[in-house]
Amino acid sequence: MLKILRDNLRYLSWILWLVIIVFIAFVFVDFGGARLGRGGSGAAATVGDSRVRYDEYQRQYRNLEERYRQAFGERFTPEMAEQLQLPLQALEQLVGQKILLREAERLGLAASDAEVREAILAQPVFRDESGNFVGQEYYQQVIAYEGYTVTSFEQMIRDQILINKVSSILAQTLHVPDAEVERAYREEAERARIRYLQLPAARFTQEATVDAAGIEAYYAAHREDFRLPRQRVISYLLVDSGRLRSQIELDPADLQRFYEQHASDYQRPEEVHARHILVQVGAERTEAEARAEIEALRARIEGGADFAAIAREHSDDPGTRTKGGDLGFFGRGRMIREFEDAAFAATPGQLVGPLRTGFGFHLLEVLERHEAGLQPFAQVEAQIRSRLQSERADAAAQSRVRELARRAREERLDSAEKLQTLADGDVVTWQTTPPFGEEESVAGIGRGTPFTTAAFALAKGTLSEPVKIPRGWGLLWLDEEREPRIPELAEVSTRVRQAALQERQIELARQALTRARGELGAGKSLEAVASGLGVQLVESPAFGSRGDVPGLAGSHEVVAAAFALEAGQVGGPVAIANGAVLFEVAEREHFDPVRFAEQRETKRKELEGQAFEALVDSLIAQRKLDLKVTYDRALLEELGLAGDAARGS
Repeated sequence: MLKILRDNLRYLSWILWLVIIVFIAFVFVDFGGARLGRGGSGAAATVGDSRVRYDEYQRQYRNLEERYRQAFGERFTPEMAEQLQLPLQALEQLVGQKILLREAERLGLAASDAEVREAILAQPVFRDESGNFVGQEYYQQVIAYEGYTVTSFEQMIRDQILINKVSSILAQTLHVPDAEVERAYREEAERARIRYLQLPAARFTQEATVDAAGIEAYYAAHREDFRLPRQRVISYLLVDSGRLRSQIELDPADLQRFYEQHASDYQRPEEVHARHILVQVGAERTEAEARAEIEALRARIEGGADFAAIAREHSDDPGTRTKGGDLGFFGRGRMIREFEDAAFAATPGQLVGPLRTGFGFHLLEVLERHEAGLQPFAQVEAQIRSRLQSERADAAAQSRVRELARRAREERLDSAEKLQTLADGDVVTWQTTPPFGEEESVAGIGRGTPFTTAAFALAKGTLSEPVKIPRGWGLLWLDEEREPRIPELAEVSTRVRQAALQERQIELARQALTRARGELGAGKSLEAVASGLGVQLVESPAFGSRGDVPGLAGSHEVVAAAFALEAGQVGGPVAIANGAVLFEVAEREHFDPVRFAEQRETKRKELEGQAFEALVDSLIAQRKLDLKVTYDRALLEELGLAGDAARGS
């Protein structure tokens, strides 16, 4: 099998050419001064005996950043980069590449000099007008511009060839059978739209009752729903950074020095403060009527009428109408393009409009503008003070908790009673949690935090390493572990009663809609039924046979019922998590075997692509464990990714 696959590898996959094209596109980009981590003195990450160097990481980050910038244009902002965790993405991509190169070595794959030459010469940037090689001097200039030597550049190309050979082997092991292709195609092709009304269970709060016998019966039928997970009770020493914060005194000179050293943090973008009046175009008024109305409002304002009063009386923007149309200060990229262009082109006091946007016609008045530049120290002094106090308090708390951990080790404080002696009742306190599971929220700390991770990694009789928590830093001690179990009714009686009442409310809603469906059978329209019940008739967007109706959470049973009907038929009532639904199928699209036959192979390739991605992700995840991949903690901390350090060093 492997021999057959290797015989086919002389034909490089299209992925390789894409990789090289992307690289060449970035050779000529001036990336500016992106803020990347410097990290520590070692490698950015270690993969077995391979290392991810810092220059590799920085280059990968810049390439990734530029890719997103080209994809999103002006919408790509520092905030988006932070949300996407681009530094971590770049690091993980390089780790993945190192792992795939090790797979290539394990499989005995190689990239010949001829393949490397072919890959390089395939790029127009390295060929002259006659199609010949541009020459060694120009070639070296191009690759040196991006920080490569001839050797390192050609090694990068060789590595990409090897990665693509591994990818080719993995891809050729995949095949999606016809049945799976048809199932996936059906999920996309079979669509429905419904008109529905939802009767909320909360409407029956007063009517629904449940007695003690009803609670017992409900619990007997739903005991598994109340099974408790494995739980732990944790006691911990808390070093409260908030109490330390109040003790931090700052010299005014420190604030001024910080301001000067971090001036880039206090640059203000160009902003305008504006207010507007909106007259919408739609069912209530035509385009001509809306324009005439906004022009009349403009004439009144120019005649001396108060803009804010006119906005409160006539604007169709519910978000600003009560504020006299005031939008506050906003920068570029916050408003739709036509509105933004008009606002930033106007001078304070200028009335602009009628201005047409997708929302309708606007009158716009700019009240103030802030030019881009450094905010005055006086405006940010309080912010700097708060920041420095928080940073210094956190550092002091971290230092204090490390000292407590040292004392606990040296003094052999190996019980909860002994550890409590380290508490001073002020900055350092002894806290105990109620029982909690790995997926449950911890009171005062939250869900899915480093606290929970540390708590469930603790062995009995051991003290945790310092853990960052919302109120400061902690040292955790395992008090008690509880195995998964079904609790006694008395332990969960409040939850059981609430669930039983909810079930009863849903049943009352379903009964009410059963009566309403009878009215439909007697000739009443769905609109009239909805009006009579005081609920809205909603038209759904098209949806497939899996998942929920868009905008209707927990409605998979509604979906199943809709796909069992044809257009014009009525379904329900169907009970959902918070009420019941009665609906009419507005439209049904069915599976077309002829069209499926035409698109079968396209769909198969799409599914194989998804399966390939999943296979590569699975391989990389397993090899990370096998190779004990580590990440430079200093780099992660500098980039604010210390929470991800659990994956590595």
